Amino acid sequence: MRSTTSADMDGHASRMAAGGRPDAVAAVDSPAESHRRFDVIAVLCLAIWVVASRAPYLDTFDFMGKDGPLYVNALKLDATYDVPMPGNLGYVLLGKLANVFWAEPVTAFLAVNVGLTIVGAAFAYLFGTLVVSRPMAAAAALAMTSNPMVWWHGGAIASYPVWLAVLPAIGFFGMRYRRESRFGDLIGASAALGLGMILRPDLLFFGTPLWAGSLLLGRASWKHWLIGAAILAAACFAWFFGTAWVLGGVDVYLGRVRAKHEGDKAGFSLMGRGLFEGLVRNVVKYGLFLAWGSWLVVPPFLIGLARSLRLENWRGLVLATLWVAPSWAFSFLIFAGNAGLIFPFLPLLYLGAVIGLRTLAGERRAVLAMGGLALLSALQFTQTRLLPQHDQRDVILNVTFLRYSGAGLTQRYNFNLDDFDVSPALADVRRQMKNPEPIPGQPVLLPGQLLPR
Repeated sequence: MRSTTSADMDGHASRMAAGGRPDAVAAVDSPAESHRRFDVIAVLCLAIWVVASRAPYLDTFDFMGKDGPLYVNALKLDATYDVPMPGNLGYVLLGKLANVFWAEPVTAFLAVNVGLTIVGAAFAYLFGTLVVSRPMAAAAALAMTSNPMVWWHGGAIASYPVWLAVLPAIGFFGMRYRRESRFGDLIGASAALGLGMILRPDLLFFGTPLWAGSLLLGRASWKHWLIGAAILAAACFAWFFGTAWVLGGVDVYLGRVRAKHEGDKAGFSLMGRGLFEGLVRNVVKYGLFLAWGSWLVVPPFLIGLARSLRLENWRGLVLATLWVAPSWAFSFLIFAGNAGLIFPFLPLLYLGAVIGLRTLAGERRAVLAMGGLALLSALQFTQTRLLPQHDQRDVILNVTFLRYSGAGLTQRYNFNLDDFDVSPALADVRRQMKNPEPIPGQPVLLPGQLLPR
């Protein structure tokens, strides 16, 4: 049974004092109604902002993004299915559904990413309301959607916005379940993780610890564990056997997954490359991705984190650790090659930042400051330009940072360092940043692509 909280006792006392009169009960309930109204308005405004800000960068040229050709071809759902493993079947099916409304498949996939960004913003806001005031939660969600990395992924075909949408949803329902052990929140957290795994099966690794931690801290009954596990098992059955059916068999699917894992491990993992070119390189690259979109947010986050490191907050801190630790483990120990790997951390980063700003300046100034950070992030995205590529330093800056901008989308800049025969090794990158050398080679251009001149 759920223990009676002070809020329950206060509400009961108020109703008793009111003599049970309907108008008095309505007066007591009016704050909840006001909160629901604020929630609806906040989510609607965030959705309008996301659509309006992404719309100018949505294009319909054939293959937007590095993985664009793979995802467009995957809409056929045949044996040529070759999207990044472990398959992302649900993401492709969302693209196929959107393709019913948008005949151009690129537009359909981009509509999916905009929709996922809206879902992520909504649940980041709703999760924030469990920790801070509603205006602060709204300001943090707004600033997060203005992050250049988040903005860029609304205009390229890549499935990383799934993480941005699903983890805050698990966190929202999971936090409520931890506090009140309500069956509806169990279903919400389990359904969010289950649907997320169908969209991106790696959420089995990235999201299950947060889900399980929420149930453990909420002292879930064995019946709740069984129901939640059944939902997740059904989702795993759907994505595993669905993808295997498309590819032509379970053995084919497992072979693809093993090949992908071995490729990542051999690339820049701690096991494959050692401490410096493995762990250190991955940590540095992750930090650079994070800093490019949110370097102004990190200092107040650290203050907010220090403010939250209290014994009475241990349950929330445990859940926060379970939220980000799996993605950090993968990024640091195995592969930090994709900017989208920062997405699991971003909702907590911006929430911690608004707490830090409140500690420094009070709640009202914290809301205004987060609005200012959102504006600066928007200016960074819209005003950053690609560099003319005269040497390897220019290429490294464009690939690592400047491509994640509106200019990078409108100029269709989708290249990696190896497209220019530039070494991604940490030591080589450091040398080129200090003393740049000529560009070893030029990439093969797809139709419509341009190099910065």
